[in-house]
Amino acid sequence: MKFLVATVFLCASLGAAAQAQAPASKSSSAVKPAASARKASPGAGRTECALSAGLCVTVPAGWQRLGDVFDDLGFVVAEPHPGTEFATWPQLTVAAIDVPPPKNRNGAASSAPSLDALVDIVLTPDGSFTSAETLQRSRLLLNGADAEIVRVQLHDDARKTEAIEAVALIEGDEGLVYSIALRCAPEDFARLEPVFQRAAHSWHIKQDATPSANPAKAKPDSK
Repeated sequence: MKFLVATVFLCASLGAAAQAQAPASKSSSAVKPAASARKASPGAGRTECALSAGLCVTVPAGWQRLGDVFDDLGFVVAEPHPGTEFATWPQLTVAAIDVPPPKNRNGAASSAPSLDALVDIVLTPDGSFTSAETLQRSRLLLNGADAEIVRVQLHDDARKTEAIEAVALIEGDEGLVYSIALRCAPEDFARLEPVFQRAAHSWHIKQDATPSANPAKAKPDSK
């Protein structure tokens, strides 16, 4: 049974978050080249947290928080490019997701899907793109937790657009999976990869956070 996790980890809510911050801008799911070249500044950062989950990472000090997603269990920050649409800015989405175990034919729940299985779902392109090409996939420990990082190139043949997405999936407690995802134009990825790596390696849970009573869930489809 396939889970609709891809819609979560592949930043399906980014457009809505951007529109909430900029009602006058036009909606666009394609990632366009930056209006001007910028240099990453890994030395200047700040901590941003998903309020209900207490999941915190380090993001560049100059990036703008576009808003919260998944009932405050996630957030979106973006690199500002004045004069361009919000949806085209390089964006980083951080979220805590409760992944329910699949059900067998008898309706009983089986074991929760592994990180490998979740990564396979992440490799399925969302509705913004028609195909995805895996560029890199690796397993590692991030702050003592099992994690997988996958980097994919997304293609939209009809509109002749492309994007790079790097996603870190981190095993949390009690069935939670922490997701850190960067999406940007291919020509921006080399410059912004340190931003993604810093966010992934800086993740931590705020000790005084109050767990949400209704964690975001990746729901199974009807098939």
